[in-house]
Amino acid sequence: MAALDRIVSMILRAAQIGFAVIVAAIIGAHLHRADSSAWSMARLIYTEVVAGIAIFLGLIWLLPFSSTFTHWPVDIFVSVLWWVAFGLLVNLIHIQLVGTSCGAVFDWQNVSPRGDRCGKFKANIAFAFLSAVVWLASAGIGLFWVSRHQRRDASARSRV
Repeated sequence: MAALDRIVSMILRAAQIGFAVIVAAIIGAHLHRADSSAWSMARLIYTEVVAGIAIFLGLIWLLPFSSTFTHWPVDIFVSVLWWVAFGLLVNLIHIQLVGTSCGAVFDWQNVSPRGDRCGKFKANIAFAFLSAVVWLASAGIGLFWVSRHQRRDASARSRV
């Protein structure tokens, strides 16, 4: 079972890195082309920073050591950061893209990281959501691992 924990943890860490890289790339390209003030781009800058933090932590914790499971509180915190970014992006699509033919926020017909403006924003929303879920799942596995080892240690101490 311990090997399965480590394999699933590594898969989740790789997904965290991949989703964060996609979000960072799309938003980075948009910020590079933008000629607006930093204040009007604050939501995108926040999401870019969260993606950077997620990439950094995901790369550090990708290594399969048992100590990576004890970071589940940080995983929950990063998941909350992603949920906030998700909410900001959903709100941003209503603010910036009013009057366009994007359709509803969760109308996924034109989602594409290389597509039109609406599709790129919707891809960011989708990958921010997926990243939040994956960080939360990683926290759940870490919490499960820590609680299982605490029970095992407690039962070993009671036998002595």
